[in-house]
Parts: sequence; C-alpha cells; structure tokens
Amino acid sequence: MRRYLGFVGTGGGGDSKKSSAQSNHPPRGRKRDKFLHFLIPDSQSPSPNPSSPTLQQAPSPNVSSWALQKSPSPNPSSSVSQLAATHALSTSRGNDLWTKAYHKLPDELKQHLGENKLGTADQLQILKEVLQTTIQAKEANMAKRLKLKWGDREIDVQESADRLVGWITKFKEVGDIAIQYDPVHAALPWAGVRFILLLFAGEQEKLAVAIVGMERVAVLICRCTIYEKLYLTHNVPKNAKEATENLHRGLLTLYTAILQTLCRLIRVFQGKLSDKLKTSESTLAEIGVIDGPESAVNSAVITIKLGELYKLRELLKDFMPRIDKNVDKIYKDIEENKRITILRWFSTIPYQSHHDLACDGRVEHTGTWLFKRKEFVGWEKSKTPAILWLHGIPGAGKTKLVSATIEYLNDIPQIDKVAFFYCKRDEADRRDRVKILLSLIKQLACPRTGIAVGGQTCIFTEAMEAYNKEQQDPSSRTQLSFDASLNLLGRLVELFLCPVVVLDALDECSEETRGYVLQGLLTVIRKAKCPFKVFIASRHNLDIENQLQGLPHVCIEARDNAEDIENYVRQQLIVRVKDKKLLQGNVSQELSKCIEEVILRDANGMFLWVDWQLRDLCKLMRESDIRTRLGKLPKGLMGVYDEIMNSIKSQPDCNFSLATHALMWMLVSKRPLMPTELVAAAELNPSRCIPIQYFLAPSQEPTLAVELLIHSCKGLLLLDTQLNVVRFSHLSVQEYLET
Repeated sequence: MRRYLGFVGTGGGGDSKKSSAQSNHPPRGRKRDKFLHFLIPDSQSPSPNPSSPTLQQAPSPNVSSWALQKSPSPNPSSSVSQLAATHALSTSRGNDLWTKAYHKLPDELKQHLGENKLGTADQLQILKEVLQTTIQAKEANMAKRLKLKWGDREIDVQESADRLVGWITKFKEVGDIAIQYDPVHAALPWAGVRFILLLFAGEQEKLAVAIVGMERVAVLICRCTIYEKLYLTHNVPKNAKEATENLHRGLLTLYTAILQTLCRLIRVFQGKLSDKLKTSESTLAEIGVIDGPESAVNSAVITIKLGELYKLRELLKDFMPRIDKNVDKIYKDIEENKRITILRWFSTIPYQSHHDLACDGRVEHTGTWLFKRKEFVGWEKSKTPAILWLHGIPGAGKTKLVSATIEYLNDIPQIDKVAFFYCKRDEADRRDRVKILLSLIKQLACPRTGIAVGGQTCIFTEAMEAYNKEQQDPSSRTQLSFDASLNLLGRLVELFLCPVVVLDALDECSEETRGYVLQGLLTVIRKAKCPFKVFIASRHNLDIENQLQGLPHVCIEARDNAEDIENYVRQQLIVRVKDKKLLQGNVSQELSKCIEEVILRDANGMFLWVDWQLRDLCKLMRESDIRTRLGKLPKGLMGVYDEIMNSIKSQPDCNFSLATHALMWMLVSKRPLMPTELVAAAELNPSRCIPIQYFLAPSQEPTLAVELLIHSCKGLLLLDTQLNVVRFSHLSVQEYLET
C-alpha cells in the first residue's frame, strides 16, 4: 500500500514499476471488501451507460489506478458534455436550491462540476460511490498519519477522514427512504465531493487536503438538508415568513459558495490557478470562504427557532396559569398538611369549639360594665406586662364575661394576639397543666388570624424547631414537658407586640395545677420585654388569691352584673313569648313586667339561677300558676337543685332509675361520655330497671333514647352537639351532687 502514501515527486523508478504492476489490482483489506460489498451489492451496481463519456487514454502517473477503475477519469471534455444533462435537470427542478445555486455560477465554473453520472442525477448511487471513494482515500492515508495546519489549528487527516465517512454514512442511511421520492436533491454537491476525492487520489498531500476540505463540505450538506426539511418544506406561518425567506436566501448563498469552492479545488488540481493557491495551507484557506455564508444561515435558523419558541410560549400562556395554580395548590396543600401536623402535635384540644359554646346565648353588650372598670382599663392600657383576676360566685356568668372579653380584646388593633383556654373539671385534658400551656402554644405558634404568608397561615420558627427537635430524638417524650412548654411559651410571647392570654375557670383545676400554671405565667410576665398581659377568671379561691396578692383584680358583685342580667331577662322574655314557649305567646305586658321585676329582685347576681327560673315558668300552662310560682321561687342555686331532685324522684320508677344511674355515671367518669356510652351505662341497671329501648317505637331513631335520658335528668345534664358529649349543665350541679 505504500504507493498510495507517497507525495508527488518523491517516488523513484522502482515505485513506478511497482505501481504499474499493481495498477489492475488495488490492495484491499478483507474487512473493507466485505463492507463495500454490503454497501454496493452486485444487483444494485449501475450498468454501463453507452452514452456516458469515458476516458480512452492511459492513466496519468499522478492519479491512482483504483480511482480510474471505479469511475471514468473526469476531464474538461466529459464535464462539458454533461452540462446539457445537468441544465435539463435543473430546469425541471426549479425549486431545488442546489440547482439554483448551480445556475448562479459563471459558465466557466459550471464545466468543472460534471462527472460521468451527473446526468442521471441518481443521488443514492452517488452517495454509495462517494462513500466507497472516501473509504479508499482514508485507507490511502493510513500508513502515515498526516497532519495539516489550518490557521491556528492542527488537523489530523485520519480523524477528518473518519468523520467524513461517518457523515456520508449517516446521510445515506437516514436518507435512503427520502431519496427514493427525491432522487436528485443535493446530488450535485455530493457528485462534486466525489469528483474532488478522485482528482486528488494520486497525490497524498493533495488527497489529505481534499479529505479535510470535503469533510467540512459534507457537514454543511447534511446540516443544510435538515434545515430545508424542517423549515422550508411546509406551510410557513405569517409571523415566520420573513425569517424563512432569510434562511432561503442564506442557503442559496451558502450552496453557491460551496459549489464555487469545489470549482476552485478542481482548478487547483488542473493547474488553472496561481501558484500561491497550490499549497495545502492556501488551499484550506480557500475553503474558508464558506464561513461567512454559513454564519448567515446559522443566524437565520436561530431566528426561526426563537420565533417557534415565542409561538410555543404564546400557546402555553393559556395553560400555564392553570398549571401554576395546580402546582401552587399542591404545594400549599403539602405545606398546610405539615402545618396541621405540627399544630396537632402541640395540642388537639378544640379550644375554638369551647369558645363558641361559651358565646352561645350571650346577650349583646354583655360585659360592658367590666370594660369600663378602672382595673380593666388600667390593665388593658398598660405598657408593661400585667395580670388581671376576675372572680365571683358560682353562676355569676364568669364564662360569658370571659367569652365577651376575648371578643373585645380581638377588636383592639394594638393587641396582635389573643390566646385563650377554658378549663373544665370533668375533662382531664382541660385541667392538665401541660395541656393548658400546649394549647396556648398552639395558638401563639401562628401569627394573628388573617396574617398569612403565601396565602396560608405560617408557623413561627421557634415552634417548628421545637417540633423538629423532638421528632429527631427517638427517646423523646410524646409531648413537651411543663418546663419546656413554659420556655417555648416565653419565646413565642416575644414575637408579638402586645399578646394576651385568657384563662377561664382556673378554679376547676386542682390546687396543684393552679399553682403550676399561675407561677409559670408570672415567670413569663417577669421576663417579658413586651407588654404581655394575662386575664384569669375563677371563683374566689384562697390559693389563687394568695398567689396573686397585690396584683389588680376585679370581684363580681350583684350590683356589677345587674345590668347584664336585666338585659338578659328582657331579651329572654321577648324570645320565649315570640316562640310561644311562655303561655303559648299570650303574655300581657303587665305579666311580663311582673316576671322581670321578681326575677331581677331575687337573682342576686346569678345568671344561672335566672335561667332556671325562666325555664320553670315556661312549663306552666296558666297565668295564675305563673303568679303563684313567682311568689315562692327557690333561694339560690342549692334551692333550685333541691327542687330538681324532688322532681326527678317524682317520676315513674324507670325514669327515676335512668336519671339516677346516668348522674352517678357522670360523677365517676374520668372523661366526658358520648351519648351512646351514657345510654349504654345507664341501662346497666339492677333487675328492676326496664331497658330504655322499651320506650321506643320500632320506627323511632336511637337518638331519641338520649333525649329521653336527658329529659329524665330535668336539665342537670345537657348534650354538647358540637363535641358530641354529655355534660353537667354547670359545675355547681356536679358540686351539689357530690355533697
């Protein structure tokens, strides 16, 4: 194979003989023969065309014999003879950019683009021959890995040949099917590539230059063919018309430059250019002429792509808001679930439901007298931490006052957070010191209602850190300790400008719990840097008084809430007459006035006593009975409960048994009982008690059994429909039954 690798003028006589001896049998490796046989099987080899011009003269010493065997040697006469066929082809294919580029060439350049198969314009056959020629040229360069200098770059010719084979192979494989329908498209430049490789086959240095240059041309042919198929062969939108026209012009200019470059390379071989273009560097520089048109094509393609992206963006505008909204909703749902999980970890006590229950039945303007008291005003306006204690007798309406106070404080702009807790003796969670603090922490862990981040209420970092710390420690407690809770409460308080904590019925907790809670809150007050305020309501317990000694307090006396009770009595009389609960609505103004005066006279500051008397009056059917009843009203709550117990005892035996059993179960229960639980427990009566289902007709709902049970207890029990539990109607009822 050495004879294919020598430079022009370097071979001696021995080489000429060796070349002559082997000119009819060019050396081929077995693998290459097999590969070429696969690419160009005998059945697809073109039959000789008698009309095609052939070369009859002896081979030139500068052209390898394998090049001449595979195709007739190109020469000016054969090129000119095929010009007519090419012109006819271009006329029928006026939309072919390569044909248009060909027509833009001067006549003296067109004659250099012909070769024996150009007239048939069979691109598939030309590609096969280009591939075969390139492989042979590559092998001719294998003995010496020549390197060429192109500007600042040093090019490995063998690597360039490998890339050239790769481009031709890809173009052929991908284009086989398309070529069957478009056999002439891009045939002209591929024919030029093959022509150049054949011309330079006999001179190693020129062949190396040809390989490097044709690899550059092959890349552009493949890429520009894709551009044509993507952007110029379909209906062009109006907004992209200018860009595609620019691409059309750019491709035409580039194709013309490529054909001109091929012509100049042919003329280099034929010696028709000046000597300065006959060196490898100058020849490669000549190929660089196509750089400018190539840049213009690339710019046009980028413009089209940007237009497509803009169009796609416009199409997505209608979808993106919906997508963004859904993604945002998913994110918010995840964050909300996490927020709920953290808050539930602190406390599950439904403090808001307790507040709603306390507000139920409260008359408008309740507590106005309290908000005007100097003790309350001083506490509210204080610029430093402060505590206020509201205390009074059982049934004085302290819980209603607390509910009104919470509503009042929430309406003060300077107060940016109100956390509250309603203690309850018959619920273990509502008299536990840790759970009281954790419920307050849960409320203080979030900003004031209405303040949100990203459309949802956030959680302060301090609370999240406490949660995360406990979750990461496998040995941690299920809830924070009292000291940890108190510490976190103090940190959360500092995040507000003026926070308030309200505790109702602290007396319903044990004395020990009261001590812990009061001392803890006093500690937070002493350390607070903001005007942290605490409002506590309870009975007048001595231990509470001792701990709050010297601090502001308000005692509810009969004269204090007299106005609230008066408003309550008037409002209730109007409602009960309107609803026809009192004498079927037939109540004279004089009787209504009499009822109001007597009840207010004997109320002694007890809302609860007033409520019992109004309920009892509604049970009477005649005005005379009402007047008689007004003359012998019970004294205080104990007198009321004595009458109720006598009423329970006067019921039929079964009702009496149900009531007494239910009240006993309520006294010993460690937690509030659900209605079904209490009914089941009450039915566990000694043998004399008839099951409560006995009183139910087959069509009646089981819930009527609960109503019957509640009715048998004559108002001492009530059904909390919000929490679905049965309660004593008041703590004083429980205390009465325990005595």
